[in-house]
Amino acid sequence: MSKQEHAAVSRQSIPNCQGVAADASLTTRQLDKASRILRMKELVERTGLSRATIYVLIASDPMFPKKIPLTERAIGFLELDVERWIASRAEARAAT
Repeated sequence: MSKQEHAAVSRQSIPNCQGVAADASLTTRQLDKASRILRMKELVERTGLSRATIYVLIASDPMFPKKIPLTERAIGFLELDVERWIASRAEARAAT
């Protein structure tokens, strides 16, 4: 295949596949967030809450994201769970 033919084939678009790529990238981003673990420092920054308040919420709020033990002394939280919790708090505020 000549360079011109190769360039012509490369420029051709495949019909009905543009939406698939967009859906795939959205799903990939969701999986990235679901699998990304936020450490306590990032959780404090993301929520604007103090460490003490976060520990109170872990113990008392069943809707607060569940902690994930990373080591004996370190915990983390799934980013997607944290985002959902923040969104639910915003929705609760809007409802009142």
